[in-house]
Amino acid sequence: MYTADAFRRALEEACATTGLPAVGAEPLHLTVNAVFRLRHAPVVVRIAGPQLGRDDVVRVVALARWLEREDVPAVRLAPLPVPQPVVTGSGLLATFWRHLPQPPGSHPAVDELAGPLRRVHALGAPPCPLPDWDPLSVDRARLRRAPAGVGAAELAYLHDLADRLEDELPRLRFVLPRTVIHGDAHIGNLLHDARGHPVLCDLDFMCVGPPEWDLVPELMGCVRYGRPMTGYRRLVDAYGFDPRTWEGLPTMARVHALNVLTVVLPLLGANPGMRAEWRRRIGALRDGVPTGPWTSYRYTV
Repeated sequence: MYTADAFRRALEEACATTGLPAVGAEPLHLTVNAVFRLRHAPVVVRIAGPQLGRDDVVRVVALARWLEREDVPAVRLAPLPVPQPVVTGSGLLATFWRHLPQPPGSHPAVDELAGPLRRVHALGAPPCPLPDWDPLSVDRARLRRAPAGVGAAELAYLHDLADRLEDELPRLRFVLPRTVIHGDAHIGNLLHDARGHPVLCDLDFMCVGPPEWDLVPELMGCVRYGRPMTGYRRLVDAYGFDPRTWEGLPTMARVHALNVLTVVLPLLGANPGMRAEWRRRIGALRDGVPTGPWTSYRYTV
């Protein structure tokens, strides 16, 4: 796992290449990747962790430019004198984005996801090859890279869950036609632009797949963390489809659980408190309680 210091060095290297000042940059997000807001320019820099290869980051840049041409509400790349992505001296890849200041205490509402998702799902053919939605291959790769010291019993359970879902997914009957999807749609990946309109961010998981998947994360946030369902009802009303009425939802809920349980694997070694909650979540799944309640992770980098 890359440390905060390693990500900071990569930021300084990337900024030196572009001529932008890294002094005083504020870390906004530091987990398996890093996001910094520059102090002296209206720019946010995203440093991709080693789990994302060059082709993945190049694809994100191409998708961002396509979404801008199509006027889809999403974050925009910052203009630079060099091509993106920028390769750092340590080999990590950096992308530079226009900063969208968010008013203090202001957060997008759940139902604001509906408009951007409908726009993404209505897109035609992308300008670059997009992978097919295949969440289990991502999960299996994370499991293979699990750090030493993570519970063997828990990992065995997650491997077994992936095997069972591999059998279930091909039998699902989806209601909506396959199309371009965001792949990680939740309000944590939604911002407001300067006019107060919602825009999507974090394009790493865009792919071609079932639109139903983009409506699952916020539903799981409600049922697992005890959030009010009111906003979610408005979301599905505005979108025009409610996955709660769909027979495939229980399988998708388990796919989502596997996804969020594997994404944190690189962080568990250095975070005993986080590891305890992770094990508790797996225990609940194993005991037949797939919907929680869960509590938020607490971690350090």
